Amino acid sequence: MMTLPRRSLGVGVPLLLVIGLTWFVGSYLFVPWLNPVQLWRMQRDGESMMLMQRANIDMMFLREEALSYWLQHETWPSEVAVPGVHDPAETLVEAELPRPWVLRLRFSDRFPANSGLGGTVIEQTLEPSTQYWRCRPGTPAPPARWLPANCRAQEPWTIVQWLSLLLGGSVLGLAALGLLWYWVRPAVAAIIAEPKLLFEQPLQGLPAIDRQLGWLRLRERVLAGAGIATVRWRDALRQLHASPDTRAQQLAARIGAVDAPATGWSLPGLVREWTLPDKLPLALERLWLYQPEPGLAVDAIVHALRSMPNGQDVVLVVSPSLVAEPELVAYADDPANLCVCLEQVAQTRWLLQPGALDGLVDLLARQLRVTRISPYQTHGGITRPGAFFGRASLLARVLNREPGNYLLVGGRQLGKTSLMKAIERRFTGHPRVHCVYLSLRDHRLTMRLAMELGMAEDTGIDALVAELSARAAGRGLLLLIDETDLFLRAEAAQGYPQLLALRALSEEGRCHFMLAGFWDLYEAVTLDFASPLRNFGDVIHVGSLEEDACRALATVPMARLGVHYASPDLPNRLVAACGHRANLVAITCQQLLSQLGRGQRVLDAAQVHAALVSEPVMDALAGWARLSPDPVACRIDRIVVYQVALAQLAGSGERGITLLELLAAFDAAGVRVDPEQVRHALARLQLAYVIRREADGLPFVFAVPVFVTQFQREEVQALVQRELQAMGGS
Repeated sequence: MMTLPRRSLGVGVPLLLVIGLTWFVGSYLFVPWLNPVQLWRMQRDGESMMLMQRANIDMMFLREEALSYWLQHETWPSEVAVPGVHDPAETLVEAELPRPWVLRLRFSDRFPANSGLGGTVIEQTLEPSTQYWRCRPGTPAPPARWLPANCRAQEPWTIVQWLSLLLGGSVLGLAALGLLWYWVRPAVAAIIAEPKLLFEQPLQGLPAIDRQLGWLRLRERVLAGAGIATVRWRDALRQLHASPDTRAQQLAARIGAVDAPATGWSLPGLVREWTLPDKLPLALERLWLYQPEPGLAVDAIVHALRSMPNGQDVVLVVSPSLVAEPELVAYADDPANLCVCLEQVAQTRWLLQPGALDGLVDLLARQLRVTRISPYQTHGGITRPGAFFGRASLLARVLNREPGNYLLVGGRQLGKTSLMKAIERRFTGHPRVHCVYLSLRDHRLTMRLAMELGMAEDTGIDALVAELSARAAGRGLLLLIDETDLFLRAEAAQGYPQLLALRALSEEGRCHFMLAGFWDLYEAVTLDFASPLRNFGDVIHVGSLEEDACRALATVPMARLGVHYASPDLPNRLVAACGHRANLVAITCQQLLSQLGRGQRVLDAAQVHAALVSEPVMDALAGWARLSPDPVACRIDRIVVYQVALAQLAGSGERGITLLELLAAFDAAGVRVDPEQVRHALARLQLAYVIRREADGLPFVFAVPVFVTQFQREEVQALVQRELQAMGGS
């Protein structure tokens, strides 16, 4: 590194001090607009400075108007005005033309009284031969600090020399100050070069950056380069000086959360309850926002957080300063608690970037166990829009047609409820359709509907539909009835009295229905010719999810949590092993998240295999042995499943079994079975998405490839032999 000789430094420093002092005194006396003290005085009056800048522009327009008129008409105008300004109350400068070539400009009373500008005058005189404007203060004259450089009272004996000297010195001084400023504040220089670096600045540092950008007249350019609206920038600056309640409301509004007071908290500071929006792609419905008391030591904050009782709700702590932040982040990183620190930089991004909700997701994923906020819903119907994938064609089949009746048939956990919930969401606020969802717990349809409407339990179906129609306010009524199997079983035993009423209501146009169920609904639609549901509406079979939707289900929520697969083909292998069954994909992904170590964000093949054969996945595949209330039908179902398992375990690939082979197996065991019973078992198992086949005549195989992993060949042989023996004995 090069160093200057000591003598040069000894001479240079006093010389710089002399030059600096000379420039300071000279600028104070002769060019006050370049003097730091005078500038400081002017900058304290920000409103006057802003108005003066506008007035300078107006004066330029007035000179142009007068000069243009003279050039066109060769006469001096009698009056001029600023283009576009028609309201005298908005005028900053009033123009008078007392004689040819003279433009007298008087500052209006819009300037604050402490500026001393109101009513003062500047005179501009045009040199016709050179078209050059000379300026001098009028009577009364504006304060010296507001006069432009070419408008001071000129003193011929010193003005040229002083102005030349001071102008040259000032230019050099400003250049030196500019270089020094860039050297001392490299962060601001970097922001000017790359405006998006604004998002990496702590919130408490934004006011200083705003002042520096304003001094350089670069604020608008930098904000535009970063894509930040001026209103949003100002809101972020006001955040630092707002009350805690206002800050909480402003932060909540950026993500669409509902902010409400919270009670029962002993934390020193403000605690607010946030109800998070449905579009949040995480399993988190609410959290608590905590803003510590101003000036509270970080040790006291952490101690108060540690003293909180253990709970299941997430606490979002707003970092009060950069000094307190490291310890707060360290506490939040501890997996033993449910605390998240909203750092200063994160607050900046939250307030300035358009995707504040994505920022919250990223923050929660970094500081919490991913299983606590997992976006995968593994039980019940999908209620959050962000967790629902696919079924586009089925939705379009219902939403893009005239009102009608629909029958959703499919096995349990295949997505019937999720599809109905999605239809209900789509019709919310619809101008022509009023949609009502109802899930039956037993066979009593009217009683359940009456309870939902707050009416007497013995109210008839006609009166219930009349009440629904009244609430629909002239819109068409669509009633979604889920879990209808027990209801349909009871109806079949009683001769379908309520189904006949539903059909009559539909034919009268008073109400349309969507019924969802499994085997009892399938029987009522396809096998029972006396059922009122035959030709009642469109039959929709709910089975596997679209491949693209399955892949999105396996990857998109993971990516939201910052989790990725080690190989691009792993999601495809996972989806294929799950047989494109949505709930199995979700359960497998939930298991993958539970396997992640602290800080791990990459999933490998071994983890995917372990998740596919995990106990929750096997539990989700259970239940196939009791698909019917008829014990004989259930036994035939089990025999079919065991025979398919034997066929697939015996060969490689997807070797299955045909109907003829199944009948031959019954005959070989000496078991007399009605072929129609076997056909019903095959239909029931296909409807439950246990087995499938691509086309007629092809073998039946397991619909979910991982299903076969729960069987051992020797065990299956013993099981099928026992089932056949039991059936033969019966």
